[in-house]
Amino acid sequence: MKTSTQFAATGHRPTPDLSKPQSKNWLVPSILLACGAFVYLQVFVFPATPRVAIGDQSIYLHNAARMYEGQLIYRDYDYFTLPGTDVLYFVLFKLFGVRAWIPQMMLLLAGVVSAWLSIKITARLMSGPAVFLPGFLFLTLPFASYLDATHHLYNVLAAISALALVIKERTATRLAWAGAFWGLGTCFAQSLVLGPVAFGLFLIWEHYRKKDTWRALLKKESYLLASYVATVAAFNAYFVWQVGLKPFLYYTVTFVAKYFSAYGTNTWRTYMVGHPSVHEWANWPDLITWPLIHFLTPLVYILFFVRYWREGRLRPEEPWERLMLVNVTGLCLFLSIASAPAWNRLYTVCLPALIMLVWFLSSPFKLERSLRRILWTTVLVLAIARPIVTQTRWKAFLDLPTGRTAFFDPGVYEETKWVLTRTHPSEYFFGDQLLGFDLRLRNPTRVAFVTPYAFTRPDEVLNVVQALEDHQVRFVGWYHGLDDPTDAQGNYLAPLRGYIQSHYHLAGSFGNGTNIWERSR
Repeated sequence: MKTSTQFAATGHRPTPDLSKPQSKNWLVPSILLACGAFVYLQVFVFPATPRVAIGDQSIYLHNAARMYEGQLIYRDYDYFTLPGTDVLYFVLFKLFGVRAWIPQMMLLLAGVVSAWLSIKITARLMSGPAVFLPGFLFLTLPFASYLDATHHLYNVLAAISALALVIKERTATRLAWAGAFWGLGTCFAQSLVLGPVAFGLFLIWEHYRKKDTWRALLKKESYLLASYVATVAAFNAYFVWQVGLKPFLYYTVTFVAKYFSAYGTNTWRTYMVGHPSVHEWANWPDLITWPLIHFLTPLVYILFFVRYWREGRLRPEEPWERLMLVNVTGLCLFLSIASAPAWNRLYTVCLPALIMLVWFLSSPFKLERSLRRILWTTVLVLAIARPIVTQTRWKAFLDLPTGRTAFFDPGVYEETKWVLTRTHPSEYFFGDQLLGFDLRLRNPTRVAFVTPYAFTRPDEVLNVVQALEDHQVRFVGWYHGLDDPTDAQGNYLAPLRGYIQSHYHLAGSFGNGTNIWERSR
């Protein structure tokens, strides 16, 4: 009776008793098994053929394959992120070999872990079926729309793990572990340095709210910061020792500060740009995902601050500290990609926003109930439709040096097949890091790819030209975007373009916009 009275008076569900089990012992494992089956049918063609690993993940797979061959980031090849993703795939290659199924299996594991963490976090805020809704929304909408096991996937997973550790209580030990997870996430993408800052500010806010002692606050802040710094330092110490502090800082700090934004999609102007095509029927679910995530992030975080300011004192039954922690974590993740908020990055960091959305819709009013039903219906439809679409759409298969692989893009398939029949593993090749990984081809240069922007430095272009000459590289890939004249002032590719035109001839053109040039004899 007391619960019903409180519910009627406040218009909000009472805070659940979080010390009691929220579900039967079999329910969560069964749900996670279903989530795993859903993701599996997105990344593997039944029964066990992996999809080709397109997207940014191909850069890190290519780099990790170079590490597998004995090279080292910053010393033998250039890249601007900290080495976490390269090291992760390098370790997996050492354990299992350079195989095409590895990134897809990592997507499967990441999807299941994300769903589990979402359940753990949401169960501290709500009760009932709503506990499962944010994880389901994440898997069926943004996650399934961006199947790319890149560095953003892993640094966000580390951040959400840190949140799950401290959502219940903020003891010094839990904060130390959270700092370690934030540190690990930073080793995948240095923009996550914002994480311990955000957590530290939250602890100050909580200190004033609870009127705790300054000594307790200092202890918590110290454990958080010390474990963060120790994790980052320990992970990167080997690379600093091998390549030197100055080159390490150049690629991870100086280069990012000076040239990261020179790349075409690495500016704030990419927000709400690049909407999905309506001409590809398999992309229709993305027409739901794209506007939802762009509308939700970061608006939902701002709305929470407004609601807390208006209702924080009036509704003490709400778990405001936990909600604030989720909100701060989500806002931190958004800010970590805010300088270049392309749709794919927004998709990766939006899980806290979905948790906050479900909380906003947890009230019993008619509009909120209707919106919840719409979300559940969307989840159910996509959970059935997406695997069917993936398994029945056009596909082709190739037996590659990395294993049998499925292709969903005719242009990528034709290009890969063409190069496969004309090369052998360990042969030099430049211009397509995906081909380099799939076909086990060797990159003779310091860069995985070149761009028509100042992101690609003049010395890197000269290195490519010199490497093509020194190793007499037979095939070079050149995609149509490299001829984009819109940033001519920052386009340093003229020496490379001239070298290719004078030493190579066009040997093949493909539907994905790539040309393959062959050295003239």
